[in-house]
Amino acid sequence: MRLGLAAGPRPLRTRAGLIAGIPALAVAAACALAQAPPAGKGPAVVPFTMLPSNHMLVKAKINGKGPYRLIFDLGAPITLLGNRAGEGAGVIKPDAPRSFLMGMRGEAQVDKLEVGGLTATKLPVIVFDHPALKVLGDALGEPLDGIIGFTFFARYRTTIDYQKDEMTFEPVDFRIRDLMKELPDRLAGPREAARRVLAPRAVWGLRLGEPKGGVDSPGVPIREVLPGSPAAAAGLKPGDVMTTLGDRWTTTVADVFAAAGDAEPGKDARVVVLRDGKELALTVRPADGA
Repeated sequence: MRLGLAAGPRPLRTRAGLIAGIPALAVAAACALAQAPPAGKGPAVVPFTMLPSNHMLVKAKINGKGPYRLIFDLGAPITLLGNRAGEGAGVIKPDAPRSFLMGMRGEAQVDKLEVGGLTATKLPVIVFDHPALKVLGDALGEPLDGIIGFTFFARYRTTIDYQKDEMTFEPVDFRIRDLMKELPDRLAGPREAARRVLAPRAVWGLRLGEPKGGVDSPGVPIREVLPGSPAAAAGLKPGDVMTTLGDRWTTTVADVFAAAGDAEPGKDARVVVLRDGKELALTVRPADGA
């Protein structure tokens, strides 16, 4: 291989989300794109109750039904409703199929959510019975109906007043990115191998060989040094094993190309090689390849 022939008013308090551990497909289903409500309608105040668990509880109407008891969780990546609330508010049909996993009913949409002085529309949710809600509801002695998370909070600039037990929501012009829906494909990896071309910005004048020993190789062998090149002027020789270029260790050919790409033409670059079993530091001034 040849190298160098071309060149806010109060910070939000967050906590660990109740929804940790939701399967990727479930999380993905709830993160369909949601357009933020138009800005300029003014802030809305929502009262909440701080539970002994330090979760914020609000009472909300869903599609005109309720009120339902919902947890406002700043760390939750999605918004979810339990099956009872989902069916009662008409978000899903009673005969919608259930998954064996937590009674999951899949992706749905709340047409209208009314909480305090705030009304939100077209809110994407998923419907299933998360075990954390049941555990927390049993501990409190009253059932909980869902968790409000990122797909709601991303629409607003939120201020929390813990002394008054109030949240203030001001609409912002923001469109929720569909990051979670891409998660399964990201985990599965690309269908085709990605290619990256590394090209140094300067001329060095040497050829590299493949390292021997894989990850245990001390560096990259120099197979040839071109006469009259910057590498030759610096004293590099065939048979040298390059271990460092600049501030980067070079254990693969890709390391050498990446490090060479950061070196500027006409400026000294420190190169460390192994020669006859001894470490030798040299200075190479790569030439302009333009």
